Amino acid sequence: MFLTFCAALAAPVPQMKPFETGWDKPVDPDGDCKFRRDKDVLTIELPGKDHDLGIERNRMNAPRLLRDVEGDFIVEVRVSGEFRPSSDSTAAERLAFVGAGLLLMNGDKTYVRLERAALRNGDIVRTYANWELRENGQWVLIGNAGIKPLKGKETFLRLERQGDKILGSISEDSKEWQTLAPIEVKLPAKIKIGVAACTTSSEPFAPRFDRFQLKQKSEKKTAK
Repeated sequence: MFLTFCAALAAPVPQMKPFETGWDKPVDPDGDCKFRRDKDVLTIELPGKDHDLGIERNRMNAPRLLRDVEGDFIVEVRVSGEFRPSSDSTAAERLAFVGAGLLLMNGDKTYVRLERAALRNGDIVRTYANWELRENGQWVLIGNAGIKPLKGKETFLRLERQGDKILGSISEDSKEWQTLAPIEVKLPAKIKIGVAACTTSSEPFAPRFDRFQLKQKSEKKTAK
């Protein structure tokens, strides 16, 4: 009898409070944000100040909640709230921006952001899927407001890891998904995954996260 190993994504275990167990301590570098948990909903409250994950400008002060994950996985979350940045920006070199979503991190220099985001340019506010990669401190993939415009107030986000390939998808109903261009990035087996919020708006920003689920790859033994 021979045993072979078949890789499969295990079904998520239902959780009543998905943001309360298995997580690291919330990261709030400036100490001015709040993390509020209510059953299966997490709200991150940011003041109207510059909070970003921009290693290229030495700005890594965005609030975030992370956990360890090893191997291949699929992670999903729904993001909602008011996404309307102010007319003025708190960052001299950036337009007024708000974004919240999934974050994959391998230290502070290599990370992937998939967010529901909004950018203001004059009187025009554009809401879109923000898809970004920093690798070894370099901004490799810059978010583009014109690639995947969004309409609804709620957006489902999905990140999938397949070795060194990262897939990002978005949906407004969790049924029909639009896939973004894959990202190739060298990663160790164990990384951090979670949620984060960023802003350069001068007004408070309070995105909400729910419907979080994480599916990790498991190995199944089959007899021959």
